[in-house]
Amino acid sequence: MRSHLPRLLVLLLCVVASPAALARPISSEAQFWYTVSAQGPIAEPFLYYLEAQPRFGEDDARAILRAAGGTRVTQDLSLWLGYGWIPVWVWDGDPALRQNESRLYQQLLFTPRLGEVRMVVRARLEQRFLPGTTEVSHRARVMLRGALPVAAEGRLSLIVWDEAFVHLNSVDSGPRRGFDMNRAFVGVGWKLGDHSAVEVGYLNVFTRRPTAETDQLIHTLSVSTPFNFM
Repeated sequence: MRSHLPRLLVLLLCVVASPAALARPISSEAQFWYTVSAQGPIAEPFLYYLEAQPRFGEDDARAILRAAGGTRVTQDLSLWLGYGWIPVWVWDGDPALRQNESRLYQQLLFTPRLGEVRMVVRARLEQRFLPGTTEVSHRARVMLRGALPVAAEGRLSLIVWDEAFVHLNSVDSGPRRGFDMNRAFVGVGWKLGDHSAVEVGYLNVFTRRPTAETDQLIHTLSVSTPFNFM
């Protein structure tokens, strides 16, 4: 399985570099994202998921707060229904809460093992209730992730993942139908205990903004602390 790792890295680098080949101008900035999450069983086959993710940028900050309930279909497959709330603060002027977004989402989570590689395949449908419009924005997103233990008796892992987002409809004064964004991550994870870890790495976030003068590229330091009791 280790022989497949260079191919995964080459594919990830191609995705990261692809915005540079686009015709539209791109604005870039640096951000810091931190995620803490917990998931586990309530009473078999029912599951829970909780997440808090503050993000800090040059001009604003936001927090994504999610909660979901799921059911285990097989040992590696589960189905989920969740809710997310995203408040936004803007640094320029009054620092009070400026706007917020609510989301409902449905999710399929598949977590197989391919040899030593721990895989995650996640498919999610979102219904976004955005400020400034009464229409619902529908978005699909798919993530493929691989974690390969490399040292310290499996406690240290190399992690690579990519997630693509597509808007399924157009909304007045909101998103346009079609490709939305791509997130590509490369980093390392350190297992703290049987159910906890810390993951640190570089996250490249490219966002298509058809109604703005430029598309957006965010160079992100991503840190996460997952607690997994499943």
